[in-house]
Amino acid sequence: MQIVPYRAGKVRFISALARRDSAAWLYKNYQSTLFFDTRAGICYNDIIRRRMEIYMRAMIQKPLSVMLCLCLALSLVPVVSAEDAAAASDITANTQITGTGYSSFHFLTDGDTKQYITSDGSAAITLENPDGIAGIYLLFDLPYGTYTVTDNHTGNTMIAGEKGFLHEFLDLDAAFKTVPTSVTLDFANGNVQLSELSVYSEGNPPDTVQVWNAPLEGSADLVLFSTHGDDDQLYFAGLLPYYAGELGCRVQVVYMTDHRTGPDGANVRPHEMLNGLWSVGVTAYPVFGEFADFRIDDLQGTYDHYLKIYGVTRDELQSFVVAQIRRFKPLVAVGHDLNGEYGHGTHRIYAELLTKALDLANDPKAFPDSAVQYGTWQISKLYLHLYEENPITLDYDQPLEHFGGMTAFEVTQKLGFPCHETQFADFRSWLYGKSNEITQATQIKKYNPCKFGLYYSNVGEDVAKNDFLENITTYAEQERLEQERLEQERLEQEQLEQERLEQERLEQERLEQERLEQERLEQERLEQERLEQERLEQEKQALAARNRQLKIVLAVLSAAAVVLFAILIFVFIKNGRRGRRKNIS
Repeated sequence: MQIVPYRAGKVRFISALARRDSAAWLYKNYQSTLFFDTRAGICYNDIIRRRMEIYMRAMIQKPLSVMLCLCLALSLVPVVSAEDAAAASDITANTQITGTGYSSFHFLTDGDTKQYITSDGSAAITLENPDGIAGIYLLFDLPYGTYTVTDNHTGNTMIAGEKGFLHEFLDLDAAFKTVPTSVTLDFANGNVQLSELSVYSEGNPPDTVQVWNAPLEGSADLVLFSTHGDDDQLYFAGLLPYYAGELGCRVQVVYMTDHRTGPDGANVRPHEMLNGLWSVGVTAYPVFGEFADFRIDDLQGTYDHYLKIYGVTRDELQSFVVAQIRRFKPLVAVGHDLNGEYGHGTHRIYAELLTKALDLANDPKAFPDSAVQYGTWQISKLYLHLYEENPITLDYDQPLEHFGGMTAFEVTQKLGFPCHETQFADFRSWLYGKSNEITQATQIKKYNPCKFGLYYSNVGEDVAKNDFLENITTYAEQERLEQERLEQERLEQEQLEQERLEQERLEQERLEQERLEQERLEQERLEQERLEQERLEQEKQALAARNRQLKIVLAVLSAAAVVLFAILIFVFIKNGRRGRRKNIS
């Protein structure tokens, strides 16, 4: 609103604030300067103007205040990340489960992961959900082998179970390129032992779903040779959260023993092992060894017991370790204390077998079957727990970003080892202390998980002495460098090709210029020849003209000569006659 002082003349009032006939009345009654709104044609005095200004400020401030409150309220709304927005939901409760092979399917969704039910022969399970089934998570008690999953509406089928995972996630969205509403899992190869089945909508499955990657064939940065299913969380506590979780290295775990054949007999321990690995950041499916678990605190006695009770020779044990090295081709291998930490015989033989495998794995004549299958391999570095030569000390008490600020040791304490429920009571005091006083890895005095020694290296001795990967270029880094090298080669090839093309272009230009120059010279030569021919023709024509002229002249002269001769003869004859006449007369 534009307001200007107005003191004279009559004004037509159209404002509800000043309905009078003339501006003079306002001036007379209020004795103040009159103001005129030039845009609206309204006249009022300064008192009314001030009231209007207060009113206008209120009208402006009120919506501004409302907008400010709205902005504040919006700022308090929690921000949902793209990852959270894309998270899959558990829709098992809304999914109808029917099929054959079981009298009831309630056990699949009761939440009891320790109860595994065996089917009555082959089994088929049909899942139906009108909102779509994007993923299925299955817990097997034993590896089953292959089975099929069929989209019942399209008839499309996928093969599952080829990797033998006990905890397997089926990404139907990726397999079928659509989200089916009805699928059937067909276990046609005999009895199947299942514990739980969960169904998920589209999106990324929650962290509780173990989406395992295949074992790291030929590309493991580090292989941990752990004898038992809890040793990786005890004597190697902190290693897996740091190297697999925080650094994202390619870490493979190879267990030696098969806990299903041990005195505790139950199948539960492999599931504890998987849960423990997943919780500390390992995503490569582990190797479950095939050797019995027992305890004899003597190296030779353990070898003898394997042979006597289980018929397993030392060569068979050695062949297993050599094959794993050749299979995964680790840059770094980590193993147990040669004294077996607290003397456990299987710890001791696993460490010894690992040291002997260093040379054997690189010898094609040693255990040739695995050499043919995987090729030979030379480990770059081997570390043994508590080995006194070339010692290093790892720091597992620093906060890790990947685990929200927890230290590697805390991740093992709070997430990893608690998964081993059957072993928790036996090792609780060692890992946590009798009164939970142990909160850092450095507080463990006996068999400290931070203490290792460099048993072998072909990349030089450690200097910093605090990292398994010192002097090591990881596979990912090698691939990155290789990509850079290939990219550099590509750029160089492009540069050389550009230079070649430029040289060809310049050569073509040179040849073209030569050709043009030759053409120009040829044209000049032809032009000169033409001019020469024209000149010769002109000379010829001029000569011919001169000849013609000469002939004419000669003809004229000849005619003149003839005439002259005739005249002379005539004169001569005439004169002769005159003479004869005179003589006669």
